[in-house]
Amino acid sequence: MNVNLIEGVHDKSERGLRTILRAQAKVRLYVAVPVILGDLVLFFTTPGGIPFWFICLTAGYCTYAAMPYWLIRRGSQSSLQWLLMATAISDPLVLSIWIALTGKFGSLLVGFYLFTTLGFGFRTGRPLMHLCQVASLIGFTLVLAVDHYWQRNIVVWIALLVPLMVVPMYAGVLIRTLRAAREHAEQESRSKSELLAKVSHELRTPLTGIVAAAELLTVESRDRVVLRRTETILTLSDNLLREINDLLDEAKYGAEALVLDRASVDLNHQITVLRTTFETMAVKKGIAFHADIDPDVVNRVETDAHHLNRILLNLIGNAIKFTEKGSVGVTVDLLRETSADYRLRFSVSDSGIGIPESFHAKMFQPFSQVDQGSHRRYGGTGLGLTLSKKIIESMGGTLQFESTLGKGSRFWFDLDLPRSSTESVQASVTVHAEITSPKRILVVEDNLTNLILIQELLKVDHHEVTSCTSGISALEALTKHDFDVLLLDYNLGDMDGVRVLQTYQFGRLHPAPALFLTADATAKTAARLKAAGGAGILYKPVNLASIRHALAQIQFPLDDVAPEPSVATAVAKPERPALKVVPASPIDHEVLDELKSVNDRPEFLAMLLSHADSDITRSCQQLLQAFADKSYAAVPNVAHALKGVSANVGAVRLAALASSLMNMSSDELESSQDRLVADVRDWSRTTVLALRKIVAELTPSSAGNTSLLHLD
Repeated sequence: MNVNLIEGVHDKSERGLRTILRAQAKVRLYVAVPVILGDLVLFFTTPGGIPFWFICLTAGYCTYAAMPYWLIRRGSQSSLQWLLMATAISDPLVLSIWIALTGKFGSLLVGFYLFTTLGFGFRTGRPLMHLCQVASLIGFTLVLAVDHYWQRNIVVWIALLVPLMVVPMYAGVLIRTLRAAREHAEQESRSKSELLAKVSHELRTPLTGIVAAAELLTVESRDRVVLRRTETILTLSDNLLREINDLLDEAKYGAEALVLDRASVDLNHQITVLRTTFETMAVKKGIAFHADIDPDVVNRVETDAHHLNRILLNLIGNAIKFTEKGSVGVTVDLLRETSADYRLRFSVSDSGIGIPESFHAKMFQPFSQVDQGSHRRYGGTGLGLTLSKKIIESMGGTLQFESTLGKGSRFWFDLDLPRSSTESVQASVTVHAEITSPKRILVVEDNLTNLILIQELLKVDHHEVTSCTSGISALEALTKHDFDVLLLDYNLGDMDGVRVLQTYQFGRLHPAPALFLTADATAKTAARLKAAGGAGILYKPVNLASIRHALAQIQFPLDDVAPEPSVATAVAKPERPALKVVPASPIDHEVLDELKSVNDRPEFLAMLLSHADSDITRSCQQLLQAFADKSYAAVPNVAHALKGVSANVGAVRLAALASSLMNMSSDELESSQDRLVADVRDWSRTTVLALRKIVAELTPSSAGNTSLLHLD
């Protein structure tokens, strides 16, 4: 049978078909019992008792109902398909025989024609439903031809025939609509999964640079101030990473599905971290910021630190965002204490723009925003407060607020937190992990900033590092040199890491173990990487501890010792925080100052900016070509590459433009093409000239070699 006749079944394997056939077989038996008992009662109440032919009819039907069980167990996929089609024809015909033989009693069973027909429709789709409908119409017509009861009641027969003709036709329309809706929902689900994977990748990739740079500062610096700030960076990066992981958990944000991970938490330390985090941001806006905790809160408490931090980060971030002058403050007040717990009130107040009273009722609805131009000015999705409210409710509290338009707002919630018996322990950012002896490692990563930072992390443990930025160059290096370990980025520009590994393994008797680098934490990708033969997976953001742990899991030969490292690499600072105000200059010199502070070699910054010059020029040429060819689908990918390299070197204007291009639909790109092309030309030219001027200042001997940028 043509398998397309079974249009409503996703699993058309033997197992799936057996499931359908067993369900139908059960229905036949369940229907047979009340029908047989009903007819027996009717025959008992009429003269003559139970006729012998009815006993034979019952035995025959029971045999027919039980036979599919035997056929289902022994059938192949092809025979099961034929059995499904055969039952679509035989079920209404067997019902017709029963109706014809039982006469007036059989009239009670005519409705089972529809029951059978619609059952096939909803289980297998319209083709078999209409096949069953045709068999029902033929069978009911034969009943009229052989049964005098129906011949005497022709009007009743016609009245019952009409629904047999009309109802399945209407049901077919409904089934088609339901099927389209289901396919749309499944497509939406697939799109959601793809979006989550993309979002995960977009966020994890820059996090690798942030975490790696902070860990390098921790290893290299002995300054207490620097160590305290790197601790803040690593703490917030860990929180952000957990948020990204939440995106990949099914219904994680529903209050009924939220799982709290309670642990001992030092609230005084948490408030200190928040103060360090937001003081600089507040100072840049010209507002005051304070964070205080009641001095009577001396014990650690049991709570979910991640979710508590998430709530406070959201509330404080909103307060600073919507406050132009005055102050923002967060306080933790002790409302009540016992020997076992504290009752604490967490409050965040500001002197910002306030919230209109008309909007109070919709405050915690998803994606709700005040319709006063604030969305264009302040951005955001309007989802943070909704999620915070759900988390607070799952923790046993209620998020409340009060606000006056033009004077500010205050959000607060109360929580009962058990005192912890664990003594306070000062947090440490020291990385503890087993250190593998120096190895020869090939790193393949197409993001130059991440590549440099990963090299620096490996250099801490004295590994010898060779780097490549594409799959082709990696294969060339593998043909010329031997390595102890491969670190392969899964998403490379020319080919993915799986293909690189498979090509390498094909020509080697004893290939080196490979670790995959990826920001895609979905189960589908993990399964593919595992099947490809990788020794493990390093999820971005990569840090020193995760690298050490992954290398420690690999079984190396005992005599496998690498020579002293000979590759000198440099560290580039990753993208600046998204909340930073974009300056009028094409280059943010604060980023350049931080890049200089990471590595004091004079040629380092010049080399990094020269790489950026080349990458920006190439990406902008590709963007302009895509606009010229009207290949709007290619624009987001090119813009993604442009945004990454621009943000890494402080080209904030170009990074902002690239970010806008990434989020625009094809229709928006087409309607705004002239303006966007002009913006790409203007800002790329301005940015590249600014970069070349800085490079010339760093390396005066190259000043006369700079050439003009030409973008057609």
